[in-house]
Amino acid sequence: MNSPEHSSKGAKIIAVTSGKGGVGKTSLSVNLACELSRRGHRTIVVDTDLGLANAHILAGIKPKKTLSDYIEGNAELAEIIEDGPCKVKFISGGSGVKEMANLDDNGRARICVAIEELQPFCDVVLLDTGAGVSKGVTDFITLAEHTILVTTSNFASIADAYGIVKVIVQDGYDRPIHAVVNRVRSPEEAEQVFLKLKGCTERFLGFDLNWLGLLPEDSSVEGAVLKRTPFSEVFPGSVAARYLAKLVTGLERYIGAPKTAPQAAKS
Repeated sequence: MNSPEHSSKGAKIIAVTSGKGGVGKTSLSVNLACELSRRGHRTIVVDTDLGLANAHILAGIKPKKTLSDYIEGNAELAEIIEDGPCKVKFISGGSGVKEMANLDDNGRARICVAIEELQPFCDVVLLDTGAGVSKGVTDFITLAEHTILVTTSNFASIADAYGIVKVIVQDGYDRPIHAVVNRVRSPEEAEQVFLKLKGCTERFLGFDLNWLGLLPEDSSVEGAVLKRTPFSEVFPGSVAARYLAKLVTGLERYIGAPKTAPQAAKS
């Protein structure tokens, strides 16, 4: 799939991905979207983890229609957009849908076109991709102007994070990739993980990985998952929420200032 032009279509497309599942990628996607929206960025999350989509669960949404309905011709694009927390819009990829998990090139291409059609109507389109290196992941990363790579300090997670970078870079992806190290016990631990990963991408791929930030191990995150609410919304004073704010401040260096006024802070 050829890379699209990214000049003046409107919204920035940002993919959030990981080599390995279970590293907190979807939680980060949902909370990033909420923090961006609170700051005035009109944000929509598209769950492109096809067939195993769960971003809507973490956002507390019960979608009436999903990308599955859109692909099957049972719904228009506007009909599958749901209202979520913090004024974020959500499009679900469908959960437990075998046909979506096995979607062919034409089906994925239709979703890519739909994502581009969203651009004039918002500021940020955030793609919560699946884990791994399949075409069902890399096709959507190809759309993105920026990719956020999520890993933990687990060795397998670091190795798989390098794996996804290797695949997309060898496929010609030359736009920024920003690393986030999740569930760490200290900033020093996060730095060690990042330097290890960055060293590998520079040495073996000739690719310069960016540092975006870290999220600490925080029981508030799991508590929010159980409540089906973003942790930055239900626990705004948590350590994780404070580090999330730093992540978004760093991200705004690349995507620019919001076009609308920030939302009022919760009392």
